[in-house]
Amino acid sequence: MPLKDLFYRAGAAMARMIAVSFFLPRCRLCDLHLVQPKEKIICSDCREKIRLAAEKQCQICGKFIPDAMETCGSCLLQTPPFLRHVAYAAYEGTLREVIILYKYGEVEALKKLLVSLYLEILQKKLPGPFHAVVPVPADRRRRHGFRPVWTMARLLARELKVEFWPGLLQKNKSTLPQVGLSQARRKTNLNGAFVMAGKQNLAGKRILLIDDVITTGTTVRKCAALLSQSGARVSALTLAQSRF
Repeated sequence: MPLKDLFYRAGAAMARMIAVSFFLPRCRLCDLHLVQPKEKIICSDCREKIRLAAEKQCQICGKFIPDAMETCGSCLLQTPPFLRHVAYAAYEGTLREVIILYKYGEVEALKKLLVSLYLEILQKKLPGPFHAVVPVPADRRRRHGFRPVWTMARLLARELKVEFWPGLLQKNKSTLPQVGLSQARRKTNLNGAFVMAGKQNLAGKRILLIDDVITTGTTVRKCAALLSQSGARVSALTLAQSRF
């Protein structure tokens, strides 16, 4: 083969490689090319970094505790309004990045990945069964936009083949984000924010309350209290929780 043909073929191959590389989608977290058929939005390496928490957690509220303990001091002093809360892992690392990308970047395609984490927790730590899935209600400023928790809860209910009750709880006033507030301010920030949608009789109903991230636990506790007061047996499930 003439030398010029070899150069031509080598140049054409290089051009194809550059073109393919240029147009391949990239992982939204690490920027590597997505080359595997099942890779969507994030790469397989980043997905592998998201793992169920291995640390010891309070058997009631899910708070991270020393190995020698079974129940945290807060739950011993005052029983929460839910039977149990479980979070997938700590709010840090790759899991935190994915939640932020989904919630604030509004990358709705990540909902299937995040719902798979809820399902993994349910299978391993909180088997149910449940009558219905109830999302923590969105702030009124987000009711007509992208509602990340509502979206995940609806898909989760579909996967579990149970009812989805999105209007059971309502948030009747806008509040400041819990993140960044002092601990004292967090405890009062949500006072009166949540209400039940009319008078409800939930006696004997097993409710799965869904939120994305838990910090002080105030939001989940207030929502669970309303459901419990109406007779429901509430279990809470979140993707991540703060260590503090």
